[in-house]
Amino acid sequence: MDEDIINSPEEGEELDESAIYRTYRMDFENKRIIGMVDGLDAICQSLFKTLQTRRYAYDIYDDQYGCDIMNKIGNSDLTPGYFESDIPAMIEDAFLNMDEVTGIEDVQFEMLDGDSVYVSFFAETTFGDTIVEGDINDG
Repeated sequence: MDEDIINSPEEGEELDESAIYRTYRMDFENKRIIGMVDGLDAICQSLFKTLQTRRYAYDIYDDQYGCDIMNKIGNSDLTPGYFESDIPAMIEDAFLNMDEVTGIEDVQFEMLDGDSVYVSFFAETTFGDTIVEGDINDG
């Protein structure tokens, strides 16, 4: 058999901290792939995609992937006070299983309409620190 293209660490061996995190670059506005992205830019994209993905909605993802915000927006039984206390927790919870994320701080949000919320937060990652911001919606 041909030599493996990607070398996985042996059991008990740790990953190299300087490994490159590389993935497809997504154009969220036009909903298409437009090349590749790596490092901190790839992490930022991954954070935003996680927030945009409704948790439990897609069989391709396990029940730990995604965010619960879109499962709550539009529920007329929930008060603004509920969102004030729960949206920061939902955002932090979305990243609990991402080893690359070491901290989330200064979560800000604004309800834009019945099915959209603008979020902004400071993320500490293994590739550096960044501010993540954008509209989270079903579209």
